[in-house]
Amino acid sequence: MIDPQRVREVKRALGVRLAECRRALGVTQADVAARVHSTRSTVAGVECGSQVADRVFWQRCDEALRAGGELLAGYDEYRRLKQRHDEEKAEAGQRARWGEVARVQVPGSGGSSTGADHESRSDARVASPSVGYAPAGVDPVLALHWIEMLRLLSVSHNMFGPRQIYEIVCRESSVIRRYRHDATADVEPGFLAVEARWAEFGSWAADNLGNVTAASHWLDRALGLAHRAADKRMAAYVLMRQAQQAADRLDGDQAAALAATAESLVPLTDRDRALCLIRQAQGHALQGDQTRSLAAINAAHRLVDRAAEVGEDDPDTIGRHCTLAYLRAYEGYCLLRLGLVGPAARTLKDILEGWPADYRQDEALTRAWLALAYAAAGQLTEASAEGSHALTLTATTNSARAMRPLHQLHARLAGQTASGEAVTFNSAFSLVASTVKL
Repeated sequence: MIDPQRVREVKRALGVRLAECRRALGVTQADVAARVHSTRSTVAGVECGSQVADRVFWQRCDEALRAGGELLAGYDEYRRLKQRHDEEKAEAGQRARWGEVARVQVPGSGGSSTGADHESRSDARVASPSVGYAPAGVDPVLALHWIEMLRLLSVSHNMFGPRQIYEIVCRESSVIRRYRHDATADVEPGFLAVEARWAEFGSWAADNLGNVTAASHWLDRALGLAHRAADKRMAAYVLMRQAQQAADRLDGDQAAALAATAESLVPLTDRDRALCLIRQAQGHALQGDQTRSLAAINAAHRLVDRAAEVGEDDPDTIGRHCTLAYLRAYEGYCLLRLGLVGPAARTLKDILEGWPADYRQDEALTRAWLALAYAAAGQLTEASAEGSHALTLTATTNSARAMRPLHQLHARLAGQTASGEAVTFNSAFSLVASTVKL
């Protein structure tokens, strides 16, 4: 098992190397921050090993300090080591929790039964609590199991899409609900909070499957569960997600209003509040209000930068995916909606060059926006090429959300028979559209 001290040492060594490269060029931390669009405190925190920042930061540092790929390679090595450590830690915790699950009593397990029946029930209890038996007593550790399971499903969803995930969410949510009904009064709020998170995740999977009705139903359920659990942070997060759904419907007024309510409901962690501001920015962009949209984006930047300076996320953070890459993707979207085509294309192209490999669905959506920006600028060859790249990712992840802007691109490129790239994209789109719901 990887020693956590080794992970910390690799992070410190990476920061030391950044400082060496900076000093070799005779530049200050402030100089580096200006070149990589960050803050001096972030650079200082990275150099002393108290934080590590994201891949985009390291890619820009590598270029600005002429490190020849060394800094970026060092960051990638650290992330691989950190991921392996986190996976081993999660597996160890899960094994420990399953040991507790095996001791949960199931009605009928103590009575007379055939040997085969007893053996099958015992194996089911050890393998998973999701076997359909109502527990005589509910161990609160099960809530931790479902939180960990949700984290693993989220990783799979980001990489491979919702097609298989959604069925699991529906099944597990019903199991959580049954256990919650049998929980004692002191345990029930924890299960309500967990069930709310599963319901919100169900809405996200349904959104990406193109099932708008189911997605709205899941979010309504998540909000009700969060209120019953007195989990105001989760309630705020659900309101933010409802604002995102409104933005997907191009309802700027509703998006901005819901997001503002979410931000004001309860004090939020930096990343969660930044998500609310991103949704407000989307709403204002859809309203054509450039000043308020860009102001919200700038405020979100300050929060994400501050979160990066701290390093480890606050345990209360729900939207850990709100990184600089995610923020700048939506910045590009807002610029595109505001008609600032050139800045939109530059922003989206820049952020995609260092896009995190484990967020393929968001990459497909971001590439689709970039293709639309190219098309709006009259760069049809680039638009077609980028659209084809986005289409490949969309087909892999089965993302209806990414298909919508690609459908707009398809309409823009219709009739462009003189462009081979456009013909290729339109043909491929027609094929994928027959399997991925718009």
